[in-house]
Formats: sequence, C-alpha cells, structure tokens
Amino acid sequence: MKKISPGQAIQAGWLRFKNQAALYVAFTVVYFIMLTLISSVGNGVGTMFDFLGGAKVSLAISSIISGVAASFLTLGYAHVARKDQLGEPVEFGTFFDAFRVNQKPLLQVSVVSSLVGLISVIMFPDEFFNMASGQIQDPDEILMMIQDMGIDLRESSGTLIAVGLIQLVLSIGLMFSSYKASIEGSDLFESITWSFRVSMPNFFRIFITFFLVGILTIIFSVLTLFIGLLAIIPIITLVYYDMYDQVSDDSVLGVPLDEEDSF
Repeated sequence: MKKISPGQAIQAGWLRFKNQAALYVAFTVVYFIMLTLISSVGNGVGTMFDFLGGAKVSLAISSIISGVAASFLTLGYAHVARKDQLGEPVEFGTFFDAFRVNQKPLLQVSVVSSLVGLISVIMFPDEFFNMASGQIQDPDEILMMIQDMGIDLRESSGTLIAVGLIQLVLSIGLMFSSYKASIEGSDLFESITWSFRVSMPNFFRIFITFFLVGILTIIFSVLTLFIGLLAIIPIITLVYYDMYDQVSDDSVLGVPLDEEDSF
C-alpha cells in the first residue's frame, strides 16, 4: 500500500504553485468568475423544477450543475501540474484540458460525487430550504420556523451526526476518482473502486492533510484580508493533486523537495 505523506503534499503543493504562480493566480480569477456565472445558471435551472418537490429539489439540481462545473474547472489545476511535472510546456489553455479529454468518465464521476455531497441535505426540514430560497419572508413566520427547526434538529442530532460521518467517509473515498477519470481516462467503476482502494488505508493521513490545510487557509486568509485566496485556492488543489500522485499507479517523478517528509 502506498502511503500519503501530508507534509510532502503540502510542501509540493507550494512548490508547484511557486513554479507557475502567475498562471495559477490568473486562472483562479477566471475560475471564480466562471463558477459564479455557472452557479447563477444552475440556480435558474433548479427553480424550473420546483414543482417536483419544492426548494429541496431545486437546490439539489443546482448543486449538481455547480458541482460538475467545479469538478471540470478544478481538474484544470491537475492537468497543468501534470504537464509541468513531465517537463511539457504549459499555457493558460491547459487549464481547460479537462473539457477536451476524457470528458465522459469525468462527467459521470462528477455527478456521483455531487450526489454524495447532497446526502446530508435530505436530512434538513423542507422549511429550511423554503426560507433560504426566500419563499418565506414574514419575520414572525421565520422566527417560528427557526424555533421548530431547532427542536427537530436536536431530536435528530444522532442521525445527523451518523449521516455526516457517512458522507465524510464517502467523500474521502471518492476524492481521487475525478483524477483517475480525467487524467488516466478510467471509466466510472474503475475510477471509484480504485479511489476507495487507495484512499481508505490513508483515511487518517488525508484527514490530517485536510486539517492542516484548513488551519493554514484560515490564518493566511485573515492575514491577507482574503485576497490571499487567489493563491490559497490553487495551492490547496495542488496539495490534493500531489496526494493523488503519491498513490497513483501512474505516478510521475514529483517536484524536487528540499527534504523528504515521511509524516
């Protein structure tokens, strides 16, 4: 079993970003703009299906659209990192390679991952989504609804925690499937089974990486008044890519590190 090194992943993520910093920052600006536009379109499409089940169905549909778009855009960082590792020339257009190669398996994996992300959503009361979507605007009615939801959530807290843990396990299990599909061209079944096979033995190492990256993100975001997100977002995605590269059967010689970290 190949083990993931959180320290190496974080260090490599930073080094990869530093090698092409201007390119990554420029794409991150485009990334935010495109995701905002696609989310708006997704919300519009979602509202067209309110008749199927209200705000909850609308949110589910818009979330799937946004999730698929985010997956294709995010994989752009990985394609650039891969080519940079191989010593191949990279340009701004390389960030859109996920839209040009292996689109079908990535689309399938992205839909499955988005559906997994909606597991906990179905546990919330319908009133929550009606309020969030602006369908309920009377202040007194909103206050009463919040009180009722508080009672419902307390009564079902055990179930929510269990569902949250299941979703966490599934999310970590699936986290490498999009890389397998987009970079290696594996089909849906192979991408998912391979991802679970390599991620589950590394569950706590991946969780530690999430924790460390989360803390660093909070600190750096506050210190830079959130402008630093233009650097943090690509670094985080490059950290995740390096974890994939560490366990990949088709791994590439990584970026040179000053010191091998076996944490």
